[in-house]
Amino acid sequence: MPKYDFLVVGSATLDVFARTHQIERIDISGNRSKGAEHLVCITFGSKTDLAGLDIFPGGSAANSAVAMQRLGSETALLACVGNDHFGSVALKDLENNEVDTSCVAFDKRLGTGVGINLAAPSGEKSMLVYRGANDALGPEHLSEGMIKSARHVFITSLVSQKNFSLFLKIVKMAKKHHRPIIFAPSVSMLHKWLPQLRRLHSGFAVSIFNYEEGSYYTSKETVREILRRLPGNVDVVSKDADGAYAKEGTNFFHVKALPVRIVNTLGAGDAFSGAFAHYYYRNGVHSVGDALSKAVGIAGLKLTQRGARLSCSVKEAA
Repeated sequence: MPKYDFLVVGSATLDVFARTHQIERIDISGNRSKGAEHLVCITFGSKTDLAGLDIFPGGSAANSAVAMQRLGSETALLACVGNDHFGSVALKDLENNEVDTSCVAFDKRLGTGVGINLAAPSGEKSMLVYRGANDALGPEHLSEGMIKSARHVFITSLVSQKNFSLFLKIVKMAKKHHRPIIFAPSVSMLHKWLPQLRRLHSGFAVSIFNYEEGSYYTSKETVREILRRLPGNVDVVSKDADGAYAKEGTNFFHVKALPVRIVNTLGAGDAFSGAFAHYYYRNGVHSVGDALSKAVGIAGLKLTQRGARLSCSVKEAA
């Protein structure tokens, strides 16, 4: 019998959250397909004072796994960290959150991935990423037993060549063992592997994209057009203050975002994705509307919390 509700695949990192004072921003108009680019200006050769600094464990897959675990699912994480202090911190935090880390690999050459988030007072942020050991996660780290031990496979961002080879192996193995795949990529994965992903365009029980990712994947602008062209049997699109949308067959769903005081946007999308998967598959009910409503609520709750991970229990979330 499967041991876990979800095998979650992707990144585990250490996140640095740098809160800036008001810094200069430049908007550059792009072409019609790309739209405007918003650039942050920091002068080289000078010091830029920060308003605050936080360091905490993160990573899309790890964040989603923690959210699911806190909501009541049993999760295991397939990721790769460096054989360093950051890796030990990331692993310890996952264990404290009761996520099974027996599938986590260590790389002796590369350090643990680090994300440096520059956050403006307006709430906008930009990220500097060192992928490090995350890029070393490959097909050799996946066993058939890992797939068989989970009821569902939840795939987040996989960017490197080794990552994508792992992705293809997971898709093939999950199909062999009849394990539903929840696909929640990042825009970085889409930028790197879009033609290959479009050729696959099937095999996913659920796909979860934010608006930027969905628009890039489908080359469409309206949410309904995006939902019609995403690769899941059930498709979900989150859109910041507009809330979230979903499609199942010919049925469309929309849940408005909650009016909350935003403390930190980091990890809200990961909490949303993990919450949707948890509630959609909980007790075999498969209610898209209920899962979407609860996931929007969890994302709203995450926005009121510091750190990259959901920090409440299932009882508090209810």
